[in-house]
Parts: sequence; structure tokens; C-alpha cells
Amino acid sequence: MTLDPEFSKQTTDLIEQTLELYKSAGASPRVGQTWNCENVGDFLCGFFVGEMVGSALSAFQIVHQREPTADEHLEIIELVETYSNQIKEFFAKFN
Repeated sequence: MTLDPEFSKQTTDLIEQTLELYKSAGASPRVGQTWNCENVGDFLCGFFVGEMVGSALSAFQIVHQREPTADEHLEIIELVETYSNQIKEFFAKFN
């Protein structure tokens, strides 16, 4: 484990809290039309994962004043992947 425990905890909290926000907000009925996608759930799932990884990478840069190493980047992705079943289950409802 290369990430410091506090950063891992904050990233985990971000993922959990953001997923809960998505669950309470739902999805715009215009997503499919706006983005020209047939499987809205798949689109939103990819969007969410990208948002979580991108937010965590940005936070890492702010906290540590440097780019993450390859191992740190992978570990951030793995933190998001820990929630893959919950993420996929929720967004599948929009397909």
C-alpha cells in the first residue's frame, strides 16, 4: 500500500458520499438524448467512475504537491473498484 491511510480514507468517504448523492438525485431524463447514448446506465456508470478517479487524482495533487506515481494511481483506481458492485447495481437501473 503506497497511499497514506488518511488519503485512502478521505477518498473512500468521497466515493461513498457521492454515490449516495447520485442515489438520492437520480438521473436527468435528458441524458440519453443529450449525450446520444442508448444505455444511459452504462454511460452514467462510466461517468461516475471517471469522476471519482479524476477527483481523487486532483485531490492527491493538491495534498501532496506532486503527480502520483504509477503505483499510487493504480491504488486510487483500486479504491474506486472496491465499490464496483454497488456502482454497477445502481446505474444498471437506468438501462
